[in-house]
Amino acid sequence: MKKVSLLFLSICLIAPLWGEKRALSFTDVFSAGRLSSPVVSPDGKWIVFAVKTPDIDRNTFQTDLYAADAAGLTLKKLTDGKGNSSNPRFLKSGFLTFVSSRDGDPQVFFMDLKNPAGAKAITAVAGGISNFIWSSDEKSIAFTHDIDPRAKTFAEAMAMEKEAESSKVKAKLLTGLMFREWDSWRDGKRSHVFQHRPGSPEFTDLTPGDFDTPPLALGGVQDFLFSGDGAWFAYVKNIDPMVAISTNNDVFLRSLRSGEEKNISNGNQGNDANPVFAPSNRYLAYLSMRRPGFESDKKDIILYDLKTGTPQNLTAAFPDTIASFVFSADGKVIYFTASQSIYEPIFKLQIASKKIERIVSAINANSLCLTPDGKALIYQVQNVAMPQEIFKFDLGRRRQTQLTRFNQELFKDVQMNRVEIFRYRGAKDETVEGMLLKPPFFDAGKKYPLVFLIHGGPQGGWTDEFHYRWNHSLFASPGYVVAAINFHGSNGYGQAFTDAVSRDWGGAPFIDLVKGQQYLVETFPFIDKDKIVAAGASYGGFMVNWIAGHSDDFKYPFRCLVSHDGIFDSRSMYYSTEELWFEEWEQGGTPWTSGLFEKWNPANYVDKFKVPMLVVHSENDFRIPVTQGMMLFTALQRRGVKSKMLYFPDENHFVQKPQNARLWWQTVFAWIAENIADTYAD
Repeated sequence: MKKVSLLFLSICLIAPLWGEKRALSFTDVFSAGRLSSPVVSPDGKWIVFAVKTPDIDRNTFQTDLYAADAAGLTLKKLTDGKGNSSNPRFLKSGFLTFVSSRDGDPQVFFMDLKNPAGAKAITAVAGGISNFIWSSDEKSIAFTHDIDPRAKTFAEAMAMEKEAESSKVKAKLLTGLMFREWDSWRDGKRSHVFQHRPGSPEFTDLTPGDFDTPPLALGGVQDFLFSGDGAWFAYVKNIDPMVAISTNNDVFLRSLRSGEEKNISNGNQGNDANPVFAPSNRYLAYLSMRRPGFESDKKDIILYDLKTGTPQNLTAAFPDTIASFVFSADGKVIYFTASQSIYEPIFKLQIASKKIERIVSAINANSLCLTPDGKALIYQVQNVAMPQEIFKFDLGRRRQTQLTRFNQELFKDVQMNRVEIFRYRGAKDETVEGMLLKPPFFDAGKKYPLVFLIHGGPQGGWTDEFHYRWNHSLFASPGYVVAAINFHGSNGYGQAFTDAVSRDWGGAPFIDLVKGQQYLVETFPFIDKDKIVAAGASYGGFMVNWIAGHSDDFKYPFRCLVSHDGIFDSRSMYYSTEELWFEEWEQGGTPWTSGLFEKWNPANYVDKFKVPMLVVHSENDFRIPVTQGMMLFTALQRRGVKSKMLYFPDENHFVQKPQNARLWWQTVFAWIAENIADTYAD
């Protein structure tokens, strides 16, 4: 038997030239600068942002600060690559402050843009600072730090931490949930916000008690801040006795004059987060979900009157969930982004009338901020063929301008296509939407294998974005057609559509995928019906495992499957994950009260497994623990199904380290190539 050709791997991993253009490679994707955190200078002349870039050979990342002028003509690097620099924040004077680890523990640094080389540290906080804001008078900062809540002072907390680190006993005595979160153990610590005047030895705990601020999960962009007039401090925490089963984050407001504190969202048992003060300091707005226990409920903008103490929902009539927002300079308008279809466009909300209009369409926008004169919005935009870049929207002229082209040189010789939208009748006879991406150098007269991608969440969605882990353009680069369906449960199609997956994990979404696969093959003649593979992560991994036990339901067979961090046994998943509210909402209760854990349990269909499968899982994944992948691989091996498992001892729910990510792509591409070949490798 002949061995599988290495053509597929060579295209994606060494990227040979194809005339003037070439296919996208892993090195291209991972070498791209990842832009984030844009802020505008007080005079409106500069936008400063962070750029994270990998060193693949060293298996590290480096983050530096850059400045682009408001016309998009000049780009200059502000930091020198020594240590990591992030969290840029301007002072009213025009000087820049930021966090840097250039001298060891990350501290706040001060910089004059005219002399970037002269940046100096202005804090010396034990243990360092990761996230900070300035008080309204700019005399002190507030920053977060994980501490033992029993500590009475910051100094005592640091002493307790040092003692724990030096102890030869590393055992943990667990007394309640949640004792670990995402990929780290809590060790009895809580995240608190401390106020500190740089140069002073004093630290004031602004959020004392056995609670976390920011909250462990479901928080906003910035969950602690000072009002512009210095009268208020707003922050978010969850005070329920067991946060593992609660999404009840609340917005708290403390008077900095009287010390009086109140929970302003106490009447709502759902998730409240992301407080933002209006420029007038009369109002505070925040994002709110109504239903307790549901992490993917619709987010509305609530406007709270600080004078009267009354809230009002500004977006109750708006059908989609709000992602982020900013006030206009006069406080009469809110600009926000929201999921719609495969995009996250920008909207304008007139507060008085609650009138909403979309002002920038068909883009994926994020990190909204307003120029100081209030005349323009600054934000980031991405699509499948372009990583994040910074754009400007002139609110008067309604004109959008691209300010940065940070990765343009890297991709100048790369052939990438844009996505096409397709629609069909799915479950419940409702319209379902998906994205189709053709391979580079596409020839309509040829047949191409189909990579059928399944998103996680499940209340997530495929969007027109440059994803660094599940990059659609990279999946297409070996000569594959890529299809990605936004099945029932996806965001961007109204809350009722998003709700449809809950308690129906193997129902409507599965029907959407079955019908979608048939629609694709029978609608697009360039798809090879005999060479179809499916891959998914998280809920997408669950669905791949579900497909493995129901593969005969598809009209066209899958040649192989890829299950990344997927749920295999629903019952044991509940008893080992950390965020129990998710499981209890999605399955309608606990394993001892709800039969859905068994109804939608892939482990119950192991006897039907027959499609070759690659299993991927990581040791530090506490969301879907690694035993789920190990059990799945055991089942496949005992059933005699062709299978492999890629195990990462040093990753979490995501594979992020450069060399691990390269191995992930190598392994996935090799598995696909091996199984769509006419003869399998021995």
